[in-house]
Amino acid sequence: MAGHFKVEDAHDNGYRVTLVSDSGELVAVSGFYPTKRAVIAGIDEIREIAGTGRVVDRSRTAQPAARNNTVRDNASRDNEGQQRGKRSVTHSA
Repeated sequence: MAGHFKVEDAHDNGYRVTLVSDSGELVAVSGFYPTKRAVIAGIDEIREIAGTGRVVDRSRTAQPAARNNTVRDNASRDNEGQQRGKRSVTHSA
C-alpha cells in the first residue's frame, strides 16, 4: 500500500502533516509543527514508529489486562497484514 505525507499550513504560521492512502483516504493527522525542519523530522519519526512501533489497544473493547500492555508484537502484526494483503494501521489518541 502506497500513500503519501501531505504538508499543510496550520494556525500560527506552522504546519501539520496528513497521511493519505493511495485511494485518497485520510489515515492520520499530525500535531502542530512550528517549522518545515520540524515537519521533516516529524515525518521521519512517523515512518520509524509505523515500521517498528508496538500496538497498544486502549479501546473500550480491549481485554482488561491488555488495556495496559502491548497487544501484539511486530512479527504477528506483519504476519496478519500479509494474510490480509496489506499492513495494519493503528490510530492513537
